Amino acid sequence: MSILSSIGSETKKVFEWIGSPKGQAVITTGEGLVEDVDPPLTGLINLANLGLAEIVKVEALAAGASQQTGSGPLKLIAVTEALTPQILDYAQKNGLSTPTSAQIQAAINGLVAFGNALEAAPAAAPVATPVAVPVATPAA
Repeated sequence: MSILSSIGSETKKVFEWIGSPKGQAVITTGEGLVEDVDPPLTGLINLANLGLAEIVKVEALAAGASQQTGSGPLKLIAVTEALTPQILDYAQKNGLSTPTSAQIQAAINGLVAFGNALEAAPAAAPVATPVAVPVATPAA
């Protein structure tokens, strides 16, 4: 099962990790190195982060509505509509040609493929909770 497939049950863990000191250190270090080497990539990194956040949000909404499986085209439309203005803005600010709808969808599909390529952690087995059983005592 991929990470995106497990979003419904793992969303909280993902956001906890992203917000944790370890998650922030990993994100900051990787982004900082890229930004130092090629400063214009900062906008692209921000756009990718925004895209992944939107994908996770749409996936979580689909899971909450029990529509996670078989709803890929609808999820793609939702993410595309949310990201298109930022993608067009990025292209314009960086002197790029205006991306087509197909190119925008291909970029989003690439981010989805990235999320689907990573295996989710196996679900933890439920922990048995001990139950106190009253013991009858003989009457005196």
